[in-house]
Amino acid sequence: MIEVKGMLQPSDYVRAQYLHIRPRPILKAIGILILALVLWTAVYSIWTRDFGTLDYLFYLAILFLILNFAVYLPWKTRRIYKQQKSLQRELTFKFDDEGVSASNENAQSLTPWEDYLKWKHNDQLILLYFSDCMYHMVPKRLFADVADFDELRELLPHRIGKSEP
Repeated sequence: MIEVKGMLQPSDYVRAQYLHIRPRPILKAIGILILALVLWTAVYSIWTRDFGTLDYLFYLAILFLILNFAVYLPWKTRRIYKQQKSLQRELTFKFDDEGVSASNENAQSLTPWEDYLKWKHNDQLILLYFSDCMYHMVPKRLFADVADFDELRELLPHRIGKSEP
């Protein structure tokens, strides 16, 4: 059994949001190609001094996306954390043969392994998905020992299946 205990922080939620929206490798490659096209178009427009209305709309759309992901998403995530008091309580996760037990001072739940749809991870946290948009977040910093974090990452493919990229 692996046990994790601690308080989740607003920064954990921001990291979880970025991991949650992280694209699959093929979508990431397409995004990089689109970004390269945008940069090429920008350089070409500046070089030829040929700016049309569509160019400005295109650049405004790119600016909107950058501001959305770099400013709005972290702000909104921190705001939700401040609003929802249940997110600010000490939390305990227990991972055993039955499933995942999550508890705080006001609630307790046991989710069998088969109820999880998928999981994602990076070097800072693990997301265990109930559905495409609902998940448990388990930050690495809550583990007393890094070996426990690695043990959980090794256990999850056997319990839930292959991790999403």
